[in-house]
Amino acid sequence: MMKANKQNYKKSIIAAALLSCYAASGEAAAQKLTLEQRMEMLEAQLRATQQKLQAYEDKEQAQQQTLAATAPTAPAPSKVQTASGAPSASASTAVMTASATPAEPLELSPDTLKKISKYVQDDTGFKYSGYFRSGWASTTNGGPKSWAVGSLGRFGNEYDGWYNLSLKKRAWREGDKSIWANVQFEGDLGLTQSNESFEKGISGGGLGKLSKLYVEGNGLLPFAPEASLWIGKHTLPQYEIQLLDWKSNRTLSGAGIGIENWTLPLGALSMALTRNDIDNYSTVCAAGSSTCSDTTQVNVNIAEVRYKNLPITDNVTLELGAKYAFANQTDEQKEAQANNDYYQVKSSWLGQAILRNPILNGTNELTLQVADNSLASQFMNISSANPDFDYNSSYYGIHSGGIGWRLVSQGEFYLSDKIIMAHALVYGRGHDLYSTYTGAHTDFETVRAVIRPSWIWSRNMQTALELGYFNQQNRANNLTFDESGYKVTLAQVFKVDTSILNSRPEIRLYSTYLKALENEIDSTTFNDGKDYQISFGVQAEVVF
Repeated sequence: MMKANKQNYKKSIIAAALLSCYAASGEAAAQKLTLEQRMEMLEAQLRATQQKLQAYEDKEQAQQQTLAATAPTAPAPSKVQTASGAPSASASTAVMTASATPAEPLELSPDTLKKISKYVQDDTGFKYSGYFRSGWASTTNGGPKSWAVGSLGRFGNEYDGWYNLSLKKRAWREGDKSIWANVQFEGDLGLTQSNESFEKGISGGGLGKLSKLYVEGNGLLPFAPEASLWIGKHTLPQYEIQLLDWKSNRTLSGAGIGIENWTLPLGALSMALTRNDIDNYSTVCAAGSSTCSDTTQVNVNIAEVRYKNLPITDNVTLELGAKYAFANQTDEQKEAQANNDYYQVKSSWLGQAILRNPILNGTNELTLQVADNSLASQFMNISSANPDFDYNSSYYGIHSGGIGWRLVSQGEFYLSDKIIMAHALVYGRGHDLYSTYTGAHTDFETVRAVIRPSWIWSRNMQTALELGYFNQQNRANNLTFDESGYKVTLAQVFKVDTSILNSRPEIRLYSTYLKALENEIDSTTFNDGKDYQISFGVQAEVVF
């Protein structure tokens, strides 16, 4: 036992020596030497450390052999009588035994190991992260079909797989200044066939793209040393309504320039200017037609500003934001639009206010948005209600200056120690907007509600029930179109923490009943012409 403790003690000394050697080399040469030179220095210092440790072990072994050869035979320990007459080891023997006990081995605490790991990662200047969602699902009759995910909720109602992989490498550092190269690859898989290659595209179940490619500089702006400056294909952060699988605010990643987290006396400022060109369709093409190739590419730029972390109370903050998308067209494009050969590309703006506050050991986010033209038209989309200027880089339809607005509440809170509730509530209205289903000059009103109460069995296990309902009415050309439905999903969920919105990885075993009450807008039906679907499956979601 003593020998094992002693060996552990030596190993701890060796580990500490190596770590101090590594840290010293990094501090001495981080700003003057290349990574290869620093690795050579580290190897040289490691060899020197090993030689010193070997010399120490040889010396210690020689001393032990000398002591063993010269030490006299130890007499039996003397006994003394206690008051009760029982024999007892002498005090000198007890002292010798205590002094012979080796010290406890040096152990590095989890906090120290975490700091060392962070130091090594920062020193090498490389970071890797990602996300993906995958799983299997079926129904009582045929393959499953998603419907109204952006209105009824995604839980048990999405059957594809999404992923993104991000790489970040520091290219330069000097003091508090640094420059990083960033790359992100993302895509979608249908999860229906084994051969879902990128060559097939989204129609074949495989989609992949390089969504981000930009340089990020920290500490480069003398007037805002705490801010980050980026140049390249990127965007300001997107705000997701997680239960509905769309963003309350986003600008698609585009080539541009941005400043993030410029600290002001109150709050922080972020700004960006990105290029988001669109394919403007000929007016003879059906809206969104995949067979019509008569398009012209129009240069579009989007300017955006966000002013966040404005304190309202000690725990409540406000964020204000504005976005403006404008076209930079050639004279030929303007003339073709004036002749009604192509759709007129109209500028569009969006304004928003976001109130964030804690509630019942959780959080809530209340968002109010107002927009016009194409940005507002997206508010009435039954599924992907992202406030985009275009439709997957395509632009079509008659936009006539109409206005739309919506109020969105999302968050989670604990009703008790055993019950957590997540929610997403939306109310929106619009006037004189373009709909891909009901055409130009459409008025709409929409109500969407999704709640997910979950029973907490333990930190790693929950039983979840997600309930969704929506009702939307579009009015165009003196006609009214109604669409509504509901969803019930029951799931057993393995988790890594109790939070519904903020803890991943997560594994779900679920069953869903999906019912269309009215479908006059998108005319959706399920397999065999049914107006309902019963599905079941398993899904995994992970952030790493």
